[in-house]
Amino acid sequence: MIPKTEIRYSWIYNKNFDKDFTKKDLINLKKKSKEFEQIYKKNIKILLREIKKQTGEWKREDIPIYIVEKAHYSFSDPLTLKYKENEKLMFIILAHELLHNNLKKKFKNPKELHIYMEPILNKIIIKIDKSLKHYLEKFNILTRSRHNFAD
Repeated sequence: MIPKTEIRYSWIYNKNFDKDFTKKDLINLKKKSKEFEQIYKKNIKILLREIKKQTGEWKREDIPIYIVEKAHYSFSDPLTLKYKENEKLMFIILAHELLHNNLKKKFKNPKELHIYMEPILNKIIIKIDKSLKHYLEKFNILTRSRHNFAD
């Protein structure tokens, strides 16, 4: 089974991250996210299949994907993507958060988890689109520094 995913834009959800977020801001967020949505639509099925190959059966049948403007970072549950101007980097972040969603193995800490996840994510992204390698490398550097571990 491969879960169904859906990109969602929620005014009320965005207001949780920015009390001044307006309905006009929501319309602008949707417009700004169009290029990301194209990458998403083109690649989501293969992404979900590859994650299943690497981590096993999916735990969930449906995974809504919320796009938000002002979150401090993206996270996996509920799957929330912080908008980024770079739609390719945003797709890699989506893949990372989906991978979090399907991991069954338990880890002692975030550092150990991300060390485990990095080669899996690399393999999946390169299989989907080799041209994303540059953005993947940037993402890996950011993740390593955020979770405080070296190359």
